[in-house]
Amino acid sequence: MVKNYSLVFPGQGVQGIGMARDLYGKYPQAARTLDYACEILGTDLKKIMFDGPENELNRISLTQLAVFVSNMMVYDVIKDALPEKPMFTAGHSLGEYCALSSSGALSFEDALKLVAARGRIMEENCPEGAMAAVIGMRTMDVSGLCKSISESGNLVEAVNFNSRKQTVISGTPDGIEAFKAQAAGKGRIIPLKTAGPFHSFLMRKAQEIFTREIDKVYFSDPAFPLVSNATAKGSAKSSEVIAALKTQIASPVQWVASVEYMAGRGTEMFVECAEKSVLSSMIKNIAPDTQALSAMILIGE
Repeated sequence: MVKNYSLVFPGQGVQGIGMARDLYGKYPQAARTLDYACEILGTDLKKIMFDGPENELNRISLTQLAVFVSNMMVYDVIKDALPEKPMFTAGHSLGEYCALSSSGALSFEDALKLVAARGRIMEENCPEGAMAAVIGMRTMDVSGLCKSISESGNLVEAVNFNSRKQTVISGTPDGIEAFKAQAAGKGRIIPLKTAGPFHSFLMRKAQEIFTREIDKVYFSDPAFPLVSNATAKGSAKSSEVIAALKTQIASPVQWVASVEYMAGRGTEMFVECAEKSVLSSMIKNIAPDTQALSAMILIGE
């Protein structure tokens, strides 16, 4: 039985042509979620998710909508089978909007509208930049090298603290190249297919514009604590959730600290609500004494 569990939701990176097609065909709850999203948006998101084309699905605005809705389709299938309220909920980057909706801090409709606005604003205000995953270097060494390179005039930041083995960096193309050159032989540097330097200082303009969209939406106190990317602390107060969310676009994702926070307060199992498991391996690295389970396994049972 699932008990002492927390819900987690991944962000961008789980998208692909055909996503959620099987869920849509097998589970009425999932089909209703996607159809309702298309109705609210006035866009045939289903066709783009199922059939592409890939260049359209990979647009920032549509990727974010597709990932949010796909994750929520999984959650809507599994939620009634879970025996009790989770201890916490958290999402990685975009996945935080799924966490907000699952906790009742945002209605599905308002979360969807915010994700649509977030994607559009980021797409319209995305500077040139790049991201890369750094494997095998200590987090403090990655952060220190980023600081040294940035002080020389080429901006690069450590932005996603994904696990003890992986940190993602983000910045200008020159900043990323400088990091690769200076980190040669110290770890593996894997370029990521992203549309911009997400979660870095370079996204401040998009963040400032998006803040006005957040102010238009009504937030409730979450039914169970939400652990913010920006603070890595749980909160059951809407005011605290909003304050953290307003800094999210241009702030690092504190995933290691978030998982440690939940595990340290009694979480024994993390249930990852997504078609494609991304966070579970990170969680096993961060908190090896806990379990991490894909919701798709529970759905299959």
